[in-house]
Amino acid sequence: MKKLIYIVLFFALTAFAWHKFYVSVTEVEVKPHQLDIIMRVFPDDIANVLEDHYHIQADLSKKQTKIFLKDYLQAHFVITIDGQTIGYRFLGTTMEDNFLVILLQADLPTAAHQIKIKNTVLQDKFEAQKNIVHFIRKADKQSFILIKSDPIAVYKIK
Repeated sequence: MKKLIYIVLFFALTAFAWHKFYVSVTEVEVKPHQLDIIMRVFPDDIANVLEDHYHIQADLSKKQTKIFLKDYLQAHFVITIDGQTIGYRFLGTTMEDNFLVILLQADLPTAAHQIKIKNTVLQDKFEAQKNIVHFIRKADKQSFILIKSDPIAVYKIK
């Protein structure tokens, strides 16, 4: 079902040739001791931003480009738990349904109350970039649309 939603989203967003849409979708699965994060972006958009930032010929299948991607994400995708910025692990990338899928993972302290994500990925290159963030915890799902002027999503753990 998820795959169908992404396919429909992709075709809906690319159906109009005269206007390009800029969107990423990030799912944050909140587990008892960790966050599993799946970010989906259009590969040409992320390659363009990496080329601009690092003055490279971005080939997303190459190890060196993934190092630049990891560096870019650390500057533009920030996780804060209960007021403290935390690091996360870059697990890798894969291609799925014309999206670059970026896999991340972070530790979640047992007594955490609030997760804040600042996602400015691609917003430095594309003014119209929207970053959708879904927090999923058991049966609870909250979604946020982040724009350049408001790039922060706050999820309260109940």
